[in-house]
Amino acid sequence: MSAEETQDPAGDALVADAERALEWPVLLGYIAGLARSEPGRERLETLELATTVEDARVRMLRVSELLDLEAHGSELPLANFPDVTEALARIRLGATGSGSELLGIAKVLDRARELRRFSKEHEQSHPVLAACLVSDAKLDRPLARLLECLDLDASVRDAASPALARARAQVREVQAELKRRLNELVRRYADVVSGDYYTEREGRYVLPVRSDAHYKVEGMVLGSSGSGGTLFVEPREVSELGNRLRVREAEVERETAAVLGELTLLVKERLPEIAEAFEAAVSADSLGAIASFAVRTRSRPIQVSPEARFQVRAARHPLLCLGDGEVVANDIVLEGGQALVISGPNAGGKTVTLKCLGLFAWMARAGIPIPAAEESVIGWFDRVLADIGDEQSLSRSLSTFSAHVRKLSEILERAEPHVLVLLDEVAAGTDPEEGAVLAAAILEALAQRGAAVVVTTHYERLKELATSGGPLANASVGFDFDAMRPTFRLKLGEPGASSALAVARTYGMPGALVDRARELLPTAAIDRERAVRELAEQGRLLAEQARALESQRVRAAEQAEREAEERRALERAARARLDQETLRLLNDVKSARAELKTLRDQLRRVENDAERRAVERQVNQVAAKVAVGGPLAPRAPEPASAPSAPLKLVPGARVRLRANGAVATVLEAPSRGEVRLLVGSMRLTERVDALLGVSPGDKSAPARMPKNDAVPRLAEARRTLDNTLDLRGVRVEAAAGRVDAFLDRLLGEGEAVGFVLHGHGSGALRSAVREHLGASNYVEHVRAADASEGGDAFTVFWTR
Repeated sequence: MSAEETQDPAGDALVADAERALEWPVLLGYIAGLARSEPGRERLETLELATTVEDARVRMLRVSELLDLEAHGSELPLANFPDVTEALARIRLGATGSGSELLGIAKVLDRARELRRFSKEHEQSHPVLAACLVSDAKLDRPLARLLECLDLDASVRDAASPALARARAQVREVQAELKRRLNELVRRYADVVSGDYYTEREGRYVLPVRSDAHYKVEGMVLGSSGSGGTLFVEPREVSELGNRLRVREAEVERETAAVLGELTLLVKERLPEIAEAFEAAVSADSLGAIASFAVRTRSRPIQVSPEARFQVRAARHPLLCLGDGEVVANDIVLEGGQALVISGPNAGGKTVTLKCLGLFAWMARAGIPIPAAEESVIGWFDRVLADIGDEQSLSRSLSTFSAHVRKLSEILERAEPHVLVLLDEVAAGTDPEEGAVLAAAILEALAQRGAAVVVTTHYERLKELATSGGPLANASVGFDFDAMRPTFRLKLGEPGASSALAVARTYGMPGALVDRARELLPTAAIDRERAVRELAEQGRLLAEQARALESQRVRAAEQAEREAEERRALERAARARLDQETLRLLNDVKSARAELKTLRDQLRRVENDAERRAVERQVNQVAAKVAVGGPLAPRAPEPASAPSAPLKLVPGARVRLRANGAVATVLEAPSRGEVRLLVGSMRLTERVDALLGVSPGDKSAPARMPKNDAVPRLAEARRTLDNTLDLRGVRVEAAAGRVDAFLDRLLGEGEAVGFVLHGHGSGALRSAVREHLGASNYVEHVRAADASEGGDAFTVFWTR
């Protein structure tokens, strides 16, 4: 049961009935289907509601922060992980964890480690979300040991302990000798064996010997084929080797159990912290599913009010939002102590509104975003009680009306402030006059007890009472008489006609019969229908006028935005032209200086001093004209109001050229009165006295680094179980196919980084893997892993 249990079993049963009638489990089931893990799905399918307003607000804020991060490109590091609850319970009682259980715990700890990194990165900007993702960083030690000892198939690695490595090496030696001897025996007894092979029976190696010739092979018969034509014989020559193999295998099992015991002890020492890490992983998966639901349904986190009220704009039924069709959005206003009476045609959306409000009340307490406008407010409701559908019970001798009245009595007993009551066709199924006044009395009693009530009805008397004021208020779903169909638009403050005859005609009732029924209507009913139709038409015209005005406002805003964008585009183009011209001039200056340097070099070779000095004077005159700050260089007026700033000439500092006002970045410390600068995509050398300081408040941006100097931005390489392919023991010929399948999976899951574990060995497998990845069109970059990533035994690559 998703709502909290109380000491009122009958009341709890009413709440459970309401959950089924309003399809709360269906909504939770859909959200649970978006989770990545089984624990996350189970958490959502049985989602507990918040017990306080503050808890509900924290839940909503958590999802709000996650949606904000996702909108800015930061996503939770979510992946599948197993349920380790039973494994932790067994270890707590003293049991030794199996390889699969310990590997499952490692996967949980790996998820927790990724979530800790995410939490640390965003704890300042999104503290409420970050707080629920925290776990103990000391868990990295048992995680490292688990990953060191366990393979991806949950088997214990040879590297887990030297004793285990020796035991397995001895097993391999005995197996090799045993298989060599068996191959010899197969060839020796080729005339009596059923095939050119040996096999295993009951853990022993045997030969398949024809039953009519088994006496030719001395040994123990360990079984026969189904037909009896073949006997499986363990030759005497290999019995001793078989016994030795069993002994060695027992040693391997003992050493494996010792490793599992060591790992279990590591886990047992950190059981509370591991349970906390598991909770963080489940919470993250649940939040991710809720956020996915919000994105798919365009739902928004809303304000949860301590008051019992609804003030919802543009509300849409959450389950209808999961379909492909457009859902009509409606405004709904309701407070405790009020009863909203919804009337209108059948199939017009009255019951949908009831269910929508009930789901909204639970979603607000569960921290699930609401498909409504952001400024909507949903209050706190301790209980949601509903009577929707046919409650006929033949076993209890109750008619539909009797069952309905009994349920209304139970609801009335539990009506109080902060209770939401939803009644579909209240007091229907009996005499209309008596049913209408009974319904009115029930609604008044519910409202007097402080409950917030929403009912649907076709009773005209009930609509009239709601028009006269008091705790009852009218609302209606519309009907388009031109198109002869419901509009599904909820109108507050207006009663609606049932339009039974129009609906009957729409759904196939013969026209002549409908016309005859209309002739039988009392004059008062005809007048009332006409008045309702005229009122609906006036409302439609007003709505059209409002839409036209809104459309004009939107078009005016769009036109203003287009004009503003055009101005911004012109400004960008002007700045770009200025930048290009500045860079062109600076390039010209640079070329001229290079030419002058060449001339100076030539002058050094002139032997006549007088001639040399004369030419130098001419060269310097030309150089002074084209130098930065010279008469040929364009000048940008310095802002009169800009305060002078100290000149800092350290790498990375920003300076301004006196000549043209361009902002540059210092590349190197000054030397001999000159400094190397980056202006746009050009590097140049300038004198220190030709530079000005740039104040910290100056928003002028230095030119960007040139493309040929840019380093590709690659995602951070973090090795996990999910992004690592283990090729140890795989032949070079088979490695390429395994790598391609691994690469396909990473691309399908959107993983940016992958690791391939090939070990050291002869280096042939390592070279083949790196050459194959380097030639792939789907790989951006390949390199050997560094020491912190596992060393040269791994190759790390980035997908495109």
